[in-house]
Amino acid sequence: MATLVGSDDNMKGKYVVLDTTVGSTRSVAVPQLSGHQGDAGRVVYLAIQDGAVPHNMDGQKLVLKAKDASGTPKVSDTMTSIISSSGGLVEFTVPSQFYQADGPYSTAYFEIRSTTTDTVISTINVSFEVLESATIMTTGQSEVYNNEMGNKMESINASITNQLKALQDQVDTASTLAKTAQASLDAITAAAKANSFATLSGDNTYSGNNTFNGTTTIENLSSPTIDSLKNTLTNNINAVSNSVNSQLAGKLTVEENWTRNYTLGGAFTAPQGGANQFALSRYKIMDGLSIITGRGDLVVNSDNEYFEGTITLPWIVDNADTAFAQMYWDSKGDYTYTLPHLGVWDKTLGISMKGKRNNQTCRLSLVIFTTDR
Repeated sequence: MATLVGSDDNMKGKYVVLDTTVGSTRSVAVPQLSGHQGDAGRVVYLAIQDGAVPHNMDGQKLVLKAKDASGTPKVSDTMTSIISSSGGLVEFTVPSQFYQADGPYSTAYFEIRSTTTDTVISTINVSFEVLESATIMTTGQSEVYNNEMGNKMESINASITNQLKALQDQVDTASTLAKTAQASLDAITAAAKANSFATLSGDNTYSGNNTFNGTTTIENLSSPTIDSLKNTLTNNINAVSNSVNSQLAGKLTVEENWTRNYTLGGAFTAPQGGANQFALSRYKIMDGLSIITGRGDLVVNSDNEYFEGTITLPWIVDNADTAFAQMYWDSKGDYTYTLPHLGVWDKTLGISMKGKRNNQTCRLSLVIFTTDR
């Protein structure tokens, strides 16, 4: 049976005191975070302080980031409420996903973040553990959990949907204006043709009202009024077109295209003279969100059944980001077990694999959703 370690010195009534001035090498024991496998979640009350002074939580939130005993990342921003902003008193709900693997958390810390800029204001290390369930049933394998990224993606999804709807409305308006302009131009031209010739030869001047029945054909028409109207209509149509183009521009921009500015390690090396050597691209979707993609060949070499290769990227990523990878190892399209995992605020991407490989050229596909850093 594991022993929970705590102290009454870091308690203020029912609130656990989290001191932002505690050094990065120290960790605050929070037994209130500890629980058993299968717990449905826990509610803890926290008092955030800057030394002996309460930390003002106006415009700020708490995010709990951790790796459990199995090394599985967990991230949650489920701060239920701010009980007192000026007093630094908050209520935080720890989801059930934090209570899957038994044992002490290898890494755990609270981030104090700005709700407007999403920048990290302070970090407080904490320690807690998950006790083994006393029942026969188990909760199964610990799974990666990140509700903060899910919340961000929902917000981004809604923003993109709203922008696309606004663009569609502008395109519909532009189409209507273009049809109206064309109809006006046709009407003006028809009116000009209806006032053409009094005789087949000679010059004619019309000063009154004239009516022409039947079809009228004009080989050469000159009119300052018509030319002015045409110019006005053309300028209006071009203005609408330019407005739509400017709205569509910049929604997906390439920040860096097909770079090989990376370093391979572990079981990975670069192929010699290969035309399809692995390369990376970085696309900016919108403010605050980018996508890193990679595709190409790597040489994999390992005598072990389970092994790992590393790619040191030219950009910083974090375990709060989301990564997907797939490794194909022959021309038939067969693929091997491939699991990417990210460090904390690091450029190195680890990829765990299964299946011995003896200097075999494999094709890796990689996608990472990341915030701008």
